[in-house]
Amino acid sequence: MEDKLLLKTNEGFTLIELLFTLLLLSLFLSLPIFYFQSQDKTIQKQTIEQFKHDLVYAQHVAMTEGKVATVRFEDNTLILFVDQKEKRRVVYPTNVEIEPVTIKLEDVSFLGNGHPRKSGSWDVRTEHFHVRFTVQIGKGHIVYRQQ
Repeated sequence: MEDKLLLKTNEGFTLIELLFTLLLLSLFLSLPIFYFQSQDKTIQKQTIEQFKHDLVYAQHVAMTEGKVATVRFEDNTLILFVDQKEKRRVVYPTNVEIEPVTIKLEDVSFLGNGHPRKSGSWDVRTEHFHVRFTVQIGKGHIVYRQQ
């Protein structure tokens, strides 16, 4: 009689219980993958917006100091020069590729009154975004549009 009771207590799990457990485990393990992908897109979008803000900052520095402000970009770093002296250096957290369309980024500079020395466009690419920046002649508005 004791042998029959002992056998009934050691039955184990059914196939349905094991499959349900594996399903839950795989769902919990896949959630971080989706989270990190969406976070990566957010970081890249913020990087593009920061890039625009840095260009506007260069324009404002030129106006407030009344000197020529020039922008350089190398190795995911934007460098702002005022009167050929380095004023600010911004390192971007994601890989950014810049391709000239009608103007090189090295040719982007703002005169002491805030007007651009040259107008034109260039493409900025990240893993998830392709954006075209344009510096407009006149007041030097800086706009970007998703491609």
